[in-house]
Amino acid sequence: MSLLSLLLPTLASAEPWIEDKVFFTESANAGSSMVDAADLDGDGWIDLVFANGGGYDKGEVNSNQLQQAYKNEAGLATTDISVKTFGDNVPFNGRAVKVRDIDRDGDNDIMLGVTWQSQSQLFLNSDGLGTFINETETHLPQLDASIGDLELGDVDGDGDLDMVLADWGPDAPVGDPVSTDGGITQLWLQSGEPADFAAAGTGMFEDATLGNMPLDKVRWSWDLEFVDIDNDWDLDVVVSCFACTKQSMFLFANDGAGMFANVTTDNITQGLGAFDAEAIDLNGDNFLDLVTLRDGTGGRNRVLINNTKGGFVDNTDLVWPPIQNPQSFDHMGAFLDYNSDGRPDMVIGAFHPGKVYPDRLMENNLGKFKQNTFAFNTPTPATYAIVLADFNQDRILDVAMSQNENKFAKSVFIGSNVDLLADTHAPIFVNYEKLAQDIEFGIDHTLKARVHDNKSPLMLHDFRDVDGEQNGRPYIESWDGDPGDPDMNMGDISAPGEWYGEYLWRVTVNVPKSVQSFYYRMCAIDAAGNKVCTGLEHVDNPDDSTTTGDDSTTTGDDTTGAVTSLSSSSASISDTDTDSGSSSGIIPTTGGPPITTATTTGDDATAGLTTLDSDSQLDDDGCGCDVDQSPTRGLLASLALFGLLGIRRRRHS
Repeated sequence: MSLLSLLLPTLASAEPWIEDKVFFTESANAGSSMVDAADLDGDGWIDLVFANGGGYDKGEVNSNQLQQAYKNEAGLATTDISVKTFGDNVPFNGRAVKVRDIDRDGDNDIMLGVTWQSQSQLFLNSDGLGTFINETETHLPQLDASIGDLELGDVDGDGDLDMVLADWGPDAPVGDPVSTDGGITQLWLQSGEPADFAAAGTGMFEDATLGNMPLDKVRWSWDLEFVDIDNDWDLDVVVSCFACTKQSMFLFANDGAGMFANVTTDNITQGLGAFDAEAIDLNGDNFLDLVTLRDGTGGRNRVLINNTKGGFVDNTDLVWPPIQNPQSFDHMGAFLDYNSDGRPDMVIGAFHPGKVYPDRLMENNLGKFKQNTFAFNTPTPATYAIVLADFNQDRILDVAMSQNENKFAKSVFIGSNVDLLADTHAPIFVNYEKLAQDIEFGIDHTLKARVHDNKSPLMLHDFRDVDGEQNGRPYIESWDGDPGDPDMNMGDISAPGEWYGEYLWRVTVNVPKSVQSFYYRMCAIDAAGNKVCTGLEHVDNPDDSTTTGDDSTTTGDDTTGAVTSLSSSSASISDTDTDSGSSSGIIPTTGGPPITTATTTGDDATAGLTTLDSDSQLDDDGCGCDVDQSPTRGLLASLALFGLLGIRRRRHS
């Protein structure tokens, strides 16, 4: 039996994704390294931005390219808006691109990481309608660098988005990449502090690298990710190293105030030659795990399971069996739930597919990955990066690819409504904080949560947006007293939560001073209208001796006695929390009974709610419905909790 026959997909009848050259095509054939997708002009349709540049291991005369952006014309076609977005005839050697609301003024901006010792570029959306102004000279540190990747997130807890950048260093990897010294990972903090978490930032950055980052040099990093590795609600950093001789990954731990320490030693099983790292909870223990590309034995990919103590161990063969994980030259992956079963699947973009394996789908079959090598109807020459987005609003994720090296055709593959299911699964809503019983009434309190839609990276457009209000983002619904059935008695709705990096959110709610008991729950609604809520919680006003409901608590010294968690591995709260509310009046949890979910779409997203048994264990899909049905997931959780705890984190003090 041939190896190919062993790898035949479960969906062999047709390809899940079909290239659509009517919707998207380009004639410039400009080499692109990375691609991102977001709404640039506020019309509700997801547009495309490509970081273009040439040169694989060195900069050349023709390495600088014009950057490209494309407007989505209501899901029917795309229009080139590159000049409007990036300016006329201004080439850069673009490497990384992120489209985020950098200055928090309600629209999307563009950060372009530029390589081969050049100045990276910042384009701010000046009117919310897609008119961009290059603010690099006044808003960014002025330094030439070789940026391999970058991420945005609030690393110091002051309410605005900061930036961490992987730098290849001044001696770019020419010829033999291992001869380079590498570069120090950069930290740029956004200057000033917003008046509160809902306020806009300055969009101006200061270089804080020397004072706040480890000075370890990383040789040729192709990927950098924010990952809260220990569930303490701050943004740690995972950095891949393609040309390191003794390791493939670095871990930099955040103390909560934006001070990072190298905690790599003894905290992660190493490989060699990693391109990419993607984070999601694979085993249902509510801690993020990692999939790393190409740094396993023989160029295979790896699965690193979080040991719940700030480290990762290699458990590849249990999740990604060797027969499904051949030698590859994969460049980038992204998680999605392609069949709406609540488990994270993965799309992989491959380089040189004629020599190894093509762009493909890894199907999550009860906790084990299985290859679908026929996921795309046409092969691509050299995929550097991919991005997932619903370009035609049919509730099915599509795939855009950047291409580099010999042939430069970019591609967009539209999800087939024959072979892919529309999104019917509610967002993943497991890790979240609860109010403690000794909170102060009459003030705002900010709670944190990890919420996503089983897709990476998280984007604001993954959640329902009605009239530009993003009112499906994680929010708190509250009542002044026992609401009875919360699904039949709509409470007060808080402002939408604020994303601050990775899959993490801050949600602020006012606890009225005059009420005897304050009832609340957290909810989120994805772009397809699927809703999820935590169980109903309440706190009693210490000024009144009355207790209500079955969840009554004792006040005084034992203020947390009635707060329970379904996980034995609850996170801790950082002492450096600077939220506008009381940080001491918050109790962390990695779950809480019960979770309610709905799959009703449209405006009536609260109809058809189902409440789970309060004794159910929450799993990775946030619903507690698969714990006893998946032996593999249970095995992995046991390994993570009991067999892998020998590794301990060396944390910066």
